[in-house]
Amino acid sequence: MKFNILIISQLLVARSFAFLAAPASRTQSALYSSYASSSTQRRSDTFSDSELETAFFSIDVDSKGSIPRSAFGEAIADLGVDLSQVQLDLLFSKYDADKGGSIDLDEFKAMMSDPVLAGVTPQRDVKFAMDLFKRYDADNSGTIDKGEFRNIAREIQLDARRRSLFSVAAAAVGATVVADYSQEYQFSQKKFRSLYIEPKAEEAQKIAFPTAMLSSDMDEAIARTLYKRGFTPKNTIFAHSVCSDEVNNAPEQLLPLMVKRWEEGFSLGGLAGVPFSGKSGFQAYLHHVPDGGKLLIMFAPHVGIDAAGKIGALQRDGQVKVSSACGAAVGAYKVLQTNPSVASIPDVEDAPESFDPQLESIVKMLKPRLSGIEKAVDPITFVTYQLYAIIRDKICDCVSQTPELWEYTNEIALVGGIMINRHVGGDFFQPLSFESRTKDETGVKRTDLYQDAFGQTANLSNVLGSEDAVACLYNKK
Repeated sequence: MKFNILIISQLLVARSFAFLAAPASRTQSALYSSYASSSTQRRSDTFSDSELETAFFSIDVDSKGSIPRSAFGEAIADLGVDLSQVQLDLLFSKYDADKGGSIDLDEFKAMMSDPVLAGVTPQRDVKFAMDLFKRYDADNSGTIDKGEFRNIAREIQLDARRRSLFSVAAAAVGATVVADYSQEYQFSQKKFRSLYIEPKAEEAQKIAFPTAMLSSDMDEAIARTLYKRGFTPKNTIFAHSVCSDEVNNAPEQLLPLMVKRWEEGFSLGGLAGVPFSGKSGFQAYLHHVPDGGKLLIMFAPHVGIDAAGKIGALQRDGQVKVSSACGAAVGAYKVLQTNPSVASIPDVEDAPESFDPQLESIVKMLKPRLSGIEKAVDPITFVTYQLYAIIRDKICDCVSQTPELWEYTNEIALVGGIMINRHVGGDFFQPLSFESRTKDETGVKRTDLYQDAFGQTANLSNVLGSEDAVACLYNKK
């Protein structure tokens, strides 16, 4: 029995899973050809910016922020348009406005209004089916035989971890498909969330972190905003100040997504996400920036939410017992509960077994910020927000107290928030700040990018217990 791309897309169209929006009767040729013949299709120049951006990011397979000439033909085919090489060359040359050898987002938006692309719709479902088919068509024959399809089932048996497993209704063969963390994974993650979320964890998250975004959405929002400002992987060096806990390096977390997009990542953070690399670490990072390039720093504490909705707890993969997340944050809070008068850091030579400088520092920095915690919706939630402010202030100190900063870079972008670890349902990020800093003859200029990237800021007065606590949280340096 052979499975071609048409059958695969039909298998994935089961309405009960709301997996693909494409009608099951679509032919194979329709997957690859233009829809210009249909009088009911909208012209591409009527699409909103968000629709065009969705189309662009769905074909920007390398997450570079641009589509090079070498990948242009395949990208156009993924949109559902069949053009000759001559047509492709003419189209590329026409819209590569800066003659940089690639099509960026703005050039793509202009290109989508070209008559040759009339009728194209930015459909992720078509690209998903095509990518899935390519993944398992091992011999590039244009069909999937029993042996190749059997490999899908075998992969499921070998890897049942929740980050890479998605069951798909396949009425014709009763099979399931596994997708690793990629565009297909991100797409299916959103489609399937209602089937496997933990209700109590979901409710707790909505209360404590009301505008949290899936990490993949956060990554795309940051990139979309910065691409408009000229940030690219080639001219930007990315740094992060997040906790060293391994859960923050899970494939669906924001950190690895951003490292992949920006192609490298300089680590500034230690326990709880505090930038323990200090000013020396920041200067080392600064000295690595491409000539005349840009800096991008993402900073955040992290917090787990378990199935019972407990903030600060997480069931880790491979463990039955629920553990703390962030362990350093929870540990520091417990120290302050049992011993409000924190002693000084012991002399390591006198008490080597007491060597724990990072936790000691976290306790000292957290202590003066706990006023009003009894009014908060949850103590660990309050602690986590305070850690965000601590990390932000330390990062901002590094930026403002480095006089040679503008000798190396022309712009620095700072994005901060809280990483939310979930056992199932995908990991999230609560954005709290996003700004750009540049300098001209009048001084340093700050541009708030938050609303453009994420929308309205969250109302945290009920979460933190008072407007004073919210004002203190947002008191930026």
